[in-house]
Amino acid sequence: MSTDNMEKTEQRYDRVIRRIAPVWPLDSFVAVNPYWGFADQPVADAAAYLQETVGERVIMDQRWYADLLQKGKLNMADILQASVDLGVDMDEFQWRSYLREPAELPMRLPRLPELMDRPGHPSVSQYVVEQISRFLAAYYDRGQSLWPFPRDCEKGLFGSWRQYTLVDRTLRAMGFRHMRSDLLAAPTRSAEAREWALQILQLPQAAEEAYLFVLLKSIGGWASWCRYLLWQAELQGSTQDDLMDLLTIRMVWEALLRQTAEARVVERWYRQIQAWRIDDKREDMAEARRGEVLLRASEIAYRRQVATSIRRQPVQKPSTPRVQAAFCIDVRSEVFRRHLESVMPTLDTIGFAGFFGVLLDYQRQGDHAPRTQSPVLLNPQVHVTEEAPAETVQRRFRRLRRGAEWKHFKLSAASCFSFVETAGLSYVGRLLADTLAWHRPSLPPDEAGLTERERSSIRCVLPTSLTLEQRVAMAEFILTGLGLNRGVAPIVLLVGHGSSTTNNPHRAGLDCGACAGQTGEVNARAAADLLNDPQVRRALVDKGWDIDDRCRFLAALHDTTTDRVNILGGLDDPRLDKALVAELRAALEQAANLTRLERMLRLEPDLRDPEAVARNLEQRGRDWSQVRPEWALAGNAAFIAAPRWRTREMNLAGRAFLHDYDVAKDPDYAVLTLILTAPLVVANWINLQYYGSIVDNQRQGCGNKVLHNVVGGTIGVLEGNGGDLRVGLSEQSLRDSNSGLQHEPLRLTAFIEAPQDAMDRIIAGNAALGRLVNHRWLSIVQIGPQGDLWERRGEQDWVAI
Repeated sequence: MSTDNMEKTEQRYDRVIRRIAPVWPLDSFVAVNPYWGFADQPVADAAAYLQETVGERVIMDQRWYADLLQKGKLNMADILQASVDLGVDMDEFQWRSYLREPAELPMRLPRLPELMDRPGHPSVSQYVVEQISRFLAAYYDRGQSLWPFPRDCEKGLFGSWRQYTLVDRTLRAMGFRHMRSDLLAAPTRSAEAREWALQILQLPQAAEEAYLFVLLKSIGGWASWCRYLLWQAELQGSTQDDLMDLLTIRMVWEALLRQTAEARVVERWYRQIQAWRIDDKREDMAEARRGEVLLRASEIAYRRQVATSIRRQPVQKPSTPRVQAAFCIDVRSEVFRRHLESVMPTLDTIGFAGFFGVLLDYQRQGDHAPRTQSPVLLNPQVHVTEEAPAETVQRRFRRLRRGAEWKHFKLSAASCFSFVETAGLSYVGRLLADTLAWHRPSLPPDEAGLTERERSSIRCVLPTSLTLEQRVAMAEFILTGLGLNRGVAPIVLLVGHGSSTTNNPHRAGLDCGACAGQTGEVNARAAADLLNDPQVRRALVDKGWDIDDRCRFLAALHDTTTDRVNILGGLDDPRLDKALVAELRAALEQAANLTRLERMLRLEPDLRDPEAVARNLEQRGRDWSQVRPEWALAGNAAFIAAPRWRTREMNLAGRAFLHDYDVAKDPDYAVLTLILTAPLVVANWINLQYYGSIVDNQRQGCGNKVLHNVVGGTIGVLEGNGGDLRVGLSEQSLRDSNSGLQHEPLRLTAFIEAPQDAMDRIIAGNAALGRLVNHRWLSIVQIGPQGDLWERRGEQDWVAI
């Protein structure tokens, strides 16, 4: 092969693997945009391509929208408006006729193993996925297996799979007796094996790249895991070959099956590929564009609800409140903030991404490596460490070690019978407590092995290498981001958030997405300590910041399962106004009660008594059989970055990410740049993960939570005892049997109060954000000074709505 052809082939491979979106491990599970690899294409183009290659749905079918139209949740005027907006020439009669027609699925690109499946025989296509998945689960295991897989780093992923497959006895059971000799004839190096496989497959050149993508998507969950490994390596300026090796494995498997399959099966396979290649794809594209029109029409209907409630005039309030409480922009905070402001009118809430503007990672004493506590799109810049008494660290280590050794003994082969015989009855109490939800929820890593008193003695310490000037600059950035550069209250509460559940592999997905799937406790503590530092405070005052010496910043944690807000120390400071603290704590409890009552309408609508509601939510967090401890971010549809007075007292029903932003306090647009390039993109990832999991849960969701089994310790879950690694959200996180869908599949609409030209410059200067906005994966709507709204339709093209 010539050098030019080799380069083109490698570029084709690279395009294929970058179509895959990453998935984070369970201990730092964050929402991911499943269409991240297609952000360089308009939504309709991606929808058509995914439907005609792997059969993946990107837009709900027309029956969904026909049902909305019939129920009055969608109106024809919005459909006709969306048709005009997207340039689809259809009138009302044509739309009504189209919505009555049954949906026609396009021709899908066939895989060879699917044609080898025979009724009454083991499925070849399923076996291929199972065989690769078993190998990858052993290869990547993170301590779950008692007998680890012997890894040889020099062989790499492909070489290790080849060695594993050569001794795999299940090949003979499937009737592939001669496959071992065929595999021995294949090259041992990954790049050469790919070329060998292509030569055997003899794919039409026009269908080659699409077919390679189909192969990789057939093991798409593990491909997402390998994409995560590549993502992490590239953040550090390195690279990682496992995803390319996984593509090689899948190509080699296809080539081996090509050599094994009967001639008539191979001939039928080639005929179907040729039919797919010459099939007219224009109708698929037209269908995708009609689907996007219906999607946009439903978004127009939702935007109208938000737009009609946005305030045009500011609320008259005292210039400086008695308390300011900064919450994460998470949609669950919107409900709590609204109720907290209603029970304590002298308090102002602030919305800011839960990492509070400090890109940090955190390392506990005894840990081998730090963990990220900032958005996964960005590299941490500050290394925060744990400071704790030596005896506390030793006691934690001993408790955790005893627990690990006991678990290892219980699971070992030597004790499997003797342990049950001798100790089985002693577990009756534990089983009863689990069933009746008497024990406390699973502990997050920072609490495990510690008592409450020991935990309160731990501090999160900024590195000593930071100069005073650097710490002051960080403090200024936090204060500016929070909008506190004009008036700071005597008490400022920095509220991170986390969740409390048990027996839930995806518990980290309920924590803070802006903190990389961790609770926001570390970030809140670090920010509060920095802003309370006497040296930093003196320097801030010297620079003209209006901060009273008695002002204290307090860290707190909002439990989104129970809606309790706990203040994390600092209450013994003599400079605090004790009466004000008491009033604040009473308001937090009242707001928690009101929030629980509102949230319970979606969980248990017949439960109305505040005490019964509180008990129910506490029990949900402790119940090992509970598949729905909370709805998390289900329902999210809007992102609002504007002064709080625009949305104060506005009931957004827990569907909006609320970020405070006052352009008058941001003359150089540094905060606006941060909002658009980090929190907004994170919110888009959350929104599209929920969207994808609703639209096609089979391919972008993780199925039935009841059937989940953890694989590899913290890698992910399988649905049942095998198959591909599952990604996305479970069915139970999206719908229930009583009220149906709890998340409406809408793309995120961002309402931003900032100049149009400033937003245009930021979008043009950030490639990732530009792809999302310009290709309609999210919408930007400007809130004008008088409350008028303008939608961005294209580069420097704003249309009044």
